[in-house]
Amino acid sequence: MKRLYSLKILLGILVLCAVFLVSGQESQAAKLKLGRFDGGFFSIDKPRGWEVITAGTCGSFAFLIRDPAESLRQIFHFGEVGPVYMSMQQKQIDSQYMRMGGYPVTWIEMPVVNPLTPGNFLAQFHLIARTQIAQRFMPQCPRLENLQVISALPQQSPISSGSTKLIRAVFTEGGNLGEGLFLVTVAPMMAFTGGPGGGIAYGFLITGITAPKREFRNIENILAKSVKSFTVRQSYVNNCLRQQASTYAGIRKAGKTLSETSDIIMQGWKNRNKTGDIIAERRSDAILEKERLYNPDTGEVYEFKGGFHDKYKLDQNRYEMNNLQTLPRNNYDLWMKTPLDGYQHLR
Repeated sequence: MKRLYSLKILLGILVLCAVFLVSGQESQAAKLKLGRFDGGFFSIDKPRGWEVITAGTCGSFAFLIRDPAESLRQIFHFGEVGPVYMSMQQKQIDSQYMRMGGYPVTWIEMPVVNPLTPGNFLAQFHLIARTQIAQRFMPQCPRLENLQVISALPQQSPISSGSTKLIRAVFTEGGNLGEGLFLVTVAPMMAFTGGPGGGIAYGFLITGITAPKREFRNIENILAKSVKSFTVRQSYVNNCLRQQASTYAGIRKAGKTLSETSDIIMQGWKNRNKTGDIIAERRSDAILEKERLYNPDTGEVYEFKGGFHDKYKLDQNRYEMNNLQTLPRNNYDLWMKTPLDGYQHLR
């Protein structure tokens, strides 16, 4: 009878923990209230209390809006990022040219993005962010480490030679797991000629919204609304058009681009499928080197370090909970459950 009573108490505690965890995620969404921010030549409705960082002008203008209490909660936009190399051969040519006394190639630190696709560009973003060019431009530039693409949906490109995709991805920052949606355009700028200075490409109009993995689905809509609210004063746009008519006119018109971006992000999230959600969970486990097991008798899901299940199977009868199994690949309900700490519950 005591054992049954203890089990009831334990189950009650687990239910309360789950309720507190879910309510904590929902309360984060409730806390996010948008307020108008006036940046002079631009304005945007941003989450109150979040810091705003800007850099660049006209076509290179960028902003980062981030929660100072949690760097994974962020909204960012970069007018252009680069240049990056389209081949290792070009980077080697530039390196040799400099060793032989040629002029400095200022982007020599930049990574090779081959093939040149939006997803591959985003996967190399952490290498771009480490370069001196990026650090001088914006030291707080998002790192997006260990980025894994979940889906990449083609979109109409604002640049004739470009490729644009809406990308859903998981990543880490400071060892913590984040999820985000990103609209990325890439385009070649100088063809490979066999000499120094060619074979380069840029990323354009890179916009992202991110949050800790467990809360992203609860605040995605608010972050997208913030993106949609971005406006630029027409006088600033006119001045930029005079300075950079050949490039700026083709890629930004007084906030219209970010408004369209927000619509794409919102629709993309709304139309996501269950397979993508499961892939996001599996990729997250791979990044964190963890694995999930579940108890078929209770339906509870537990989290362990990667490789635990192989050791568990060797002598699973030594445990009271001796029938843990790996999650079926396509069981959406199990994959969407918040896993419990397996080591605290395994007896």
